Amino acid sequence: MIRLSRFWFEDVLHLDDEWDSSKYDSVNNWIKAIKRRGNSYATKRSYFKCLARFVKYSKLDPDALIKLRKKDVEGKVQAFCDTYAERRKLRSAHIFTGYLRSFFKHNGIKDLDLDGYKWKRSRTAERVPTKQEAYKMAIMASSLRDKAIILCAVQSGLRNATLRSLKYGDIKDQLEANKTPISIHITPSLKDRVPGAAKEDVEYYTFFGPQSSEALKLYLEERARKQESIDDEEPLFVAEGGYNNINPNRHITEDTLQRLVKKAARRAGIKEWKNVKFHSLRKTFRSILDSGYTSGGQMAEDDKEFLMGHTLPSHKAPYHNANLETLAQRYTQVDWQEKPTLTKEEVRTEVIAALMGKISDIELAPIAEKLSISPEQIRTMIRRIREEGREEETEVLIKSERKQRQKKDNNPGNPIKNESKLVTEEEVTEYINNGWDLIKELNSGKILIKRISDTRQTVQNRFQ
Repeated sequence: MIRLSRFWFEDVLHLDDEWDSSKYDSVNNWIKAIKRRGNSYATKRSYFKCLARFVKYSKLDPDALIKLRKKDVEGKVQAFCDTYAERRKLRSAHIFTGYLRSFFKHNGIKDLDLDGYKWKRSRTAERVPTKQEAYKMAIMASSLRDKAIILCAVQSGLRNATLRSLKYGDIKDQLEANKTPISIHITPSLKDRVPGAAKEDVEYYTFFGPQSSEALKLYLEERARKQESIDDEEPLFVAEGGYNNINPNRHITEDTLQRLVKKAARRAGIKEWKNVKFHSLRKTFRSILDSGYTSGGQMAEDDKEFLMGHTLPSHKAPYHNANLETLAQRYTQVDWQEKPTLTKEEVRTEVIAALMGKISDIELAPIAEKLSISPEQIRTMIRRIREEGREEETEVLIKSERKQRQKKDNNPGNPIKNESKLVTEEEVTEYINNGWDLIKELNSGKILIKRISDTRQTVQNRFQ
């Protein structure tokens, strides 16, 4: 696993790059215990971050901590966790208590007498999009990359880290041969690319279906046009910083996937969009498998579990690996076709998104096909939207200024001043933080903001 920098806790605990050993014997004892329970990357990261914080808090290294008397250990652990409880981070206090119990338990100090912390589990249920909603999210995605990511997640069930670990070379031959569905081979070696990419080291196959394969091709065509070519070792999905700004050697991040899914859910009109996670699309995938074949009947449970990457009994997993073509045939019998009908307003929103994103000719053709209109009609709509946007912006500003003049004429001595301004979505946060109020979002994408200021205070400030 190649990383450009180390995590801060690695230096505190003196861990090696693979987190398999430490210069501290106490940490090595803990690592052995973690390995016996699956050696999860996520578990080790959480454990090590907690222990490193405790080490910095206590100002004692791990080996020195386990030499303390049990009573002193209990006092330090309780005091450490109390610092989080005092900041109303009761969940963190509760979790860290468990982590540190584990560390000391595997170093001979068991059954720590510690007070617990009452914290309420989140009652907010995860929102799992239906198949129709998931397709709508893909339609409303901000870019070809985001659309491809959503469809690939929905039609493969891949986990966040697993999807991010894929490289272009993994599926290049299938793409060039126009093979559908595209088979995705998940192996433990993917963890060398992105930590956590192969949960529990399960080896399995899944697929990108027809819609996700087509979206992926469009995204890669656009990317190849921008960067001239794509190397086999480049990530399948790369980080993007803006229009024509692509980092071909940088994997897209976990947080980026979460954000783009939430944004697409919001734009798709899902009321509970904040509760839609990238992992929710994995559950959407399972629900599609559970819906059965288009011709009737159900996919076998073992097939579903295999495609999900779950551990199968030892005598069944080799069968699925050896019968990939049969599994692919069964996968294609699932109903992946349903697409939502767009309203006129959604069509307009899609065209505006294309306009704001400086759409290219390559991107325009599939959008036109999706909306069942010609590219020329889209160009016409763009021109009209531009004209309507300029007219609306002018009208809104004129009305706002007229109201301000009327108030000033009616009360010429009033020191209160009203200011109005049109800003972009990217600029609005800074203005809101500086005391401006959001008034209205225009069809052009611009946002009308307003601020009321006291000119007397402004004058006073000048002479201070």
